[in-house]
Amino acid sequence: MMWTDKTHFYAATDCKYLGRPCPAAERMIAKLAEAMTKAKPLTQEDFEITGTTALDGCPRNCPAQFAASHDRIRLYCDVGEEAPREGLDRFADAILSRDGIGFAASKLDTRPCALMEALPKTAEARQAEQMLAL
Repeated sequence: MMWTDKTHFYAATDCKYLGRPCPAAERMIAKLAEAMTKAKPLTQEDFEITGTTALDGCPRNCPAQFAASHDRIRLYCDVGEEAPREGLDRFADAILSRDGIGFAASKLDTRPCALMEALPKTAEARQAEQMLAL
């Protein structure tokens, strides 16, 4: 699933348990995007927030690992803090990135049940949307 708001483009895979994107994960990534937008004027370009959370709005109460920077936000559902992010990023790149290189999911110790990504809109994209709204 893909969607957009005023500041970000979003992409999400379906949760393998719900059969659709997880609403709790959607809320979490939107809040991370909002926080990063607010932090941008006060932080350096290499600013990053990483951590884990419990998606308590999810029927399964999944753990989730996230990484948020000014370039990209990713959320890995059903993944705890012990899972190495490098493998998760390569897996997500293979699925979500235009330039992604194939990656065997069998190489992951912990596979996410769903992935979400938020990419910030450029000033040009925001301006184009405003022009279309007129």
